Amino acid sequence: MSPSAHLTDEITALLLALRKMQRRHRAELDLYRTADGEVIEERYADYDEARQTTAMEAGDALDTLMDRLENLVVVPSRRPFTVALQGPGHAEGAAAWLFVVTGTSLDDAHRALTRLPSFQQWKADNRPPDGYEIPGDAQLVPGQSHPGIRASGSYIDLRHEQAHAPLRHTTSAAPASPGPAPSYGPPRRPR
Repeated sequence: MSPSAHLTDEITALLLALRKMQRRHRAELDLYRTADGEVIEERYADYDEARQTTAMEAGDALDTLMDRLENLVVVPSRRPFTVALQGPGHAEGAAAWLFVVTGTSLDDAHRALTRLPSFQQWKADNRPPDGYEIPGDAQLVPGQSHPGIRASGSYIDLRHEQAHAPLRHTTSAAPASPGPAPSYGPPRRPR
């Protein structure tokens, strides 16, 4: 994928989300307007409340849009990466956990992922119960990690959180690995 192709894909995805929100907002406001677009006099208070609610959502969306666009034009270019992780808690053949963050490379995206508070919370939430032995730690799955994004809903998108976190560039060798996934085998007996 060429550098300009990933920019086009990312901008297109942002525009699609904004258009969807815009159509939804228009439909919400149209409930209080006549066919000519005039506000129905006796529904003005409801219309005004709906306008305030949609304006707040649009303002939040604009903040996110600006953050994402700024990340796209940073040199070196930051783009979305799907980071796949699998750990000892995964059942045999279970799919890897997929996270989307931005980075300049897969390694940079992996490091960025491990620093996010919600990822740390995910690690804590997915620790095995007492009595379960963990033979290793979660690992990056390079064959399933890649630049770009899969179909919506098949990953945990942390770009919004990342955009609002302080940007720290490090050159550390390897990031901390995540905890195991929530699928556990039977407890192992000590030998």
